Amino acid sequence: MNSPVSQDALLARLDGDLAGLGREVDRIRGVLQTLRPASTPAPAPPAPPSTPVPAWAPPTAWAPPPAWAPHPVPPPPHRGPGRPSRPPRTPRVTWTPARLLAVTGGATTVLGVVMLLVLAAGRGWFGPEARVIGGAVLGLALVGVGAWVRRRAGRIHGSSPAALPLPQETPAGAVALVATGVAALFLADVAAVALFDFLPLAVGAPLALVVTAGGLALADRWRHRGLALGVLVASALAAPLVVGAPTPTLVAVLLAAQVAAVVVARRQAWPLVAAVATVASTLAALGAAIRFLAGATFSDLPTTVAVLAVLAAGGATAVAVGAPGRAVAATLLGLPVLPVLLVAPGLARVPGTLVAGGVAVVLLLAVVALDRAAAPVGHRALALVAGTGGTAALLVATLIAMDSGPASVPLLAEATVLAVAAAVVRRTGPLVAAGVLALVGGLVALAVDAPPDLVADFPTRPFVLTAPGGTATSGVVGELVGALGTSVLLVAVAATGLFALTRLGALRDRTQTAVAAAWLGVVGLYGATGTVVTSALLVSPTRDAFLAGHVLVTVGWTAAALVLLVRGLQSSLPRVLGGVLVVAAVVKLVFFDLTALDGLARVAAFLGAGLVLLAAGAGYARALAGVSGAAGAAGTSGAAAPAAAPTIPASSSTDGPAATGGRHPEA
Repeated sequence: MNSPVSQDALLARLDGDLAGLGREVDRIRGVLQTLRPASTPAPAPPAPPSTPVPAWAPPTAWAPPPAWAPHPVPPPPHRGPGRPSRPPRTPRVTWTPARLLAVTGGATTVLGVVMLLVLAAGRGWFGPEARVIGGAVLGLALVGVGAWVRRRAGRIHGSSPAALPLPQETPAGAVALVATGVAALFLADVAAVALFDFLPLAVGAPLALVVTAGGLALADRWRHRGLALGVLVASALAAPLVVGAPTPTLVAVLLAAQVAAVVVARRQAWPLVAAVATVASTLAALGAAIRFLAGATFSDLPTTVAVLAVLAAGGATAVAVGAPGRAVAATLLGLPVLPVLLVAPGLARVPGTLVAGGVAVVLLLAVVALDRAAAPVGHRALALVAGTGGTAALLVATLIAMDSGPASVPLLAEATVLAVAAAVVRRTGPLVAAGVLALVGGLVALAVDAPPDLVADFPTRPFVLTAPGGTATSGVVGELVGALGTSVLLVAVAATGLFALTRLGALRDRTQTAVAAAWLGVVGLYGATGTVVTSALLVSPTRDAFLAGHVLVTVGWTAAALVLLVRGLQSSLPRVLGGVLVVAAVVKLVFFDLTALDGLARVAAFLGAGLVLLAAGAGYARALAGVSGAAGAAGTSGAAAPAAAPTIPASSSTDGPAATGGRHPEA
């Protein structure tokens, strides 16, 4: 039987147990302190105990179980450099009944101002001066009341008006009042310029800039994007009602509003504000351009200056705001190109060519400036849009310049130059532009400048005419010369396009090489056929010259195939091209020469092509055997003396025996 424990011993044991618990808590606190981030301040150390701690350890029953020990936290995985932080998004607007009533009231008031400025003239209630002054006074009063409402809300929140309320707490009535007042002032200025001629445009446009800038300055001060959008939307929707139609004057005043919006959009990172202002001025310019083409009484200079100013402002806005994506870039820069493309064909030949060509040069130079390796993502998107617009402007300028003459010649020449540029700078953008110009130029060539009838039939109108007595006579020599130039450029386009694709690394396997060689080979063969046939017709516009030209074409194809097949022993591209030429020569012999040619021309074509093909087969087999023997000898010497084996550069792009480890092309 156990003896009872004295009270002093029990207190001493409890005191020791508590001291052990204190030491364990201190140990856990130390572990947690090591896991705490360096930026977190360390807690103050605990005060020392007032009573002495016994030197004995706590009982085993009080030791914490192993599961209580904190697990080590693994370090976070290493990540690459993150994307640049985006500006915080503006919270979405909640359409409360108060806000809905405020917006409806503002729209109704703006329509009332429009009626005051325009419709009251039919009743003769007020004179023009009274209407303009009344609209301006009403606008100032509405802006003042809106500012007072906002200041009163700040006092209710118990803070200074400059700090409160927050953007989401700004009363909807204050925003609607200020937006309506600024729109009324803007409309009064537009009416004074466009309706009543009280102010010249040189004064009215800067005044519109000042009015819009004042409203946007309030939006900037209040940090309220909805106020900025309200000012721009109300002004852009109501101004055409006052002017009556899209005119250069309307474009000028809306362009002033766009200029005012750029500063606030960049300062507050509001790309939507810049986009709305750009769309408003661009739509006005587009309407003015359509009316100009339809025969409106606009003079050439104001319309041209207006659309060019809108394009310049759109490009400057896109670069200043920093368009974050393709949609915003297309809106700010791509949309203003359309009015220029519509106005240029309505001008005379020389001014239209200069306007469209100048825009093309500027946009293509902008591509060079924006498409850099270190350029931001938004600027690269702008480069894509600028390249598209520049290509379209270049196409329009070329068509305007070649009003009479072979339009395919300059288009194919420009495509050739762009393809060479793509191969030099190793960029796909110039090659895409070259493809667009080549496609349009090729369609024009097939339809007008070098039609299939020119190379497939004789006589061909209007290139070759037949006199009443049956004698073939030359038609317009210039058209034959144009057809010859078109055919030569088709060959050049095919060759430079294939060269550019090779330089860009687009022909990496046999399938891609075969597809590119097939399409571009068809273009090149058509151009080569047209070159030979038109050259023969220029020498002698007779049927004998036409037949002789086709004989030369067939024999020339087979001879070129022989050369390419021999070159194909070391590279896959010439081998594929040679095979395409062989197939094309056989198809031409069977489906064209057999039916279209007659007499000695048919015999000469078949004999010449057959002899060349026989020579090609024998020569190719001999060359293949020579290459195989050389490869075998090299392999034997390499086995006997491994140290003397030749080193093949890793950058070699050949597909012959040296690059395929002893594999040889099929005979």
